[in-house]
Order: sequence, then C-alpha cells, then structure tokens
Amino acid sequence: MFQSDGNTYPELVWFEDFAVGQRFNYGAWHMTKSEMIDFATLYDPEPFHLDEAAAIAQGWGGLIASGPQVASIWRRLSKEAFPNAQSVISPGWENIRWMKPVFAGDSLYARTEIGDMRRLESRPGEGMIKLQNTIYRQEEDVVSTLSSTWFVRCHP
Repeated sequence: MFQSDGNTYPELVWFEDFAVGQRFNYGAWHMTKSEMIDFATLYDPEPFHLDEAAAIAQGWGGLIASGPQVASIWRRLSKEAFPNAQSVISPGWENIRWMKPVFAGDSLYARTEIGDMRRLESRPGEGMIKLQNTIYRQEEDVVSTLSSTWFVRCHP
C-alpha cells in the first residue's frame, strides 16, 4: 500500500489509480563524500566532484555531487516510493535542471506531481503519465528539477 494526499492505494497500482494534480512526497538519501567521489570517478571526473580542495578553490565551498548522480538518486527514490506501480517503461526524462549544489552531509528528498495523463492508442492496455519532479536537500532547498514520463498498465 502507498499513500498520497491521505489516500491509500492497493498493493498493485494501475494507471487508473493516478490522477492529474496528485502529489507525492518521498525520500531521504544521505549524501556521503565517498559515494560522491566514487560516482564522479566513474562518470563525471570534474575536479569539483573529486577533490574538496579543488572545489573550494573554484568557489563551491566544498566538494559537490555530480548532477547526474543527483538525478540517479531521484530515480532510486522514486522506484522505492512506487514499488507496486505497474509501470512498463519510461520513454525519457526532460528539462533536467541543477539549481544548487549538493554537498556531502545533505539529505535529498523528492516531490512528484502528476501533470498530465492519457491512454495510449499505440499501446493498448497502457497509459502515459507525465510527472514533474523536484529534488530538495533538507526538505526545503530545491536543488534540481526534471520532467519524466511513465507508461503504466491499465487495470485488466
């Protein structure tokens, strides 16, 4: 079961269980210096992601997380928030913005609002849900936003 705006949903969540304007708050991911450096070493080896002294020298005030890492953490949090959604696939993310840096010690949270939804003529038995996602640190500071889309099965 999951809850949104005080409503409780069944164990399996179908396209029809969602509604435009519905909001979900979720998450709690604690950023660690070692995870930030490990991610950056593999995928985004900029000095301000790898070395605290370099980040400070560039005016960041400390080591900062890679934007793609922040987006990946949002994805993990969203999967944990909707474990029973009968999603099929996501055709993509759009409009990714990194507005503020994320530092070691920050905790990330997310809010998702359903912006649009419709049944898919090209994929009978599925619907498309467009989501507006906001990622926060310490539940108040917006650090990133992105739009995402889900294809979700309709109730049989």
